[in-house]
Amino acid sequence: MNDDRMRNHETELYEKVYEDVSLSWVSENLQLLHEILNSIRNGDLEQIHSLINIIPPDFEARFGKTPLRHVKNLVISLIQIMAITAMDAGVSASLCIRHAEKMSVRTEEAESIEELMRIADDAKVEFCRLSHDMNATEINDYRICKAVQYIHEHLSEKITRRKLAETAGISCEYFSRKFHEETGKTISEYIQYSRIQQAKRMLVNTDESLSSISSYLSFSSQNHFQKVFRQIEKKTPLQYRRENRKNII
Repeated sequence: MNDDRMRNHETELYEKVYEDVSLSWVSENLQLLHEILNSIRNGDLEQIHSLINIIPPDFEARFGKTPLRHVKNLVISLIQIMAITAMDAGVSASLCIRHAEKMSVRTEEAESIEELMRIADDAKVEFCRLSHDMNATEINDYRICKAVQYIHEHLSEKITRRKLAETAGISCEYFSRKFHEETGKTISEYIQYSRIQQAKRMLVNTDESLSSISSYLSFSSQNHFQKVFRQIEKKTPLQYRRENRKNII
């Protein structure tokens, strides 16, 4: 067999093995992926935390020129799939896209496979929590549902009753009454609660300071942020961070 034919034969063998290994990897991961997406769809935080402790099959297939690029491509693909699943569960598209973009940027900036695995786990919990928060309160009135989505999409901005009422398409007075009926909270209580839930995610998944988090979430001051956090969570932000960052280096 001449050199050209030998090289062609080796190339064909490599492509065949690559295809077989890729299909095997996908097949072995389908069940785990299915369970992860179901957890996100149902907002099942307990299940998602149990799933992130499962070690997936070895990354034998190659979806990049280097091992690091290969895993980055896999994580970015997983993030997009999870974002679409969260949208299907009722989370607003713009909110899912923003979180997917944030996680994708972290993925691209990662310098090790271990860091990428942590990002993938963070993304699983993040999208599951978005779905959980959206479904935690059953809202029957579609107008109030639109207002709630607006709140979740604008937590870093000033949110007024007038703007929420406009979003819902009803008067301010009626909106306040109806919002409390549907959510069990006043408008300000719901906004504060939602901001604290976002603060919890930032405390666990980022190294942002308390000052940065409070400013980003439009609290009047860091002291105000800490006071509200303690009222809702019965602990300080730093206590919450320490208790929930056991798996983050």
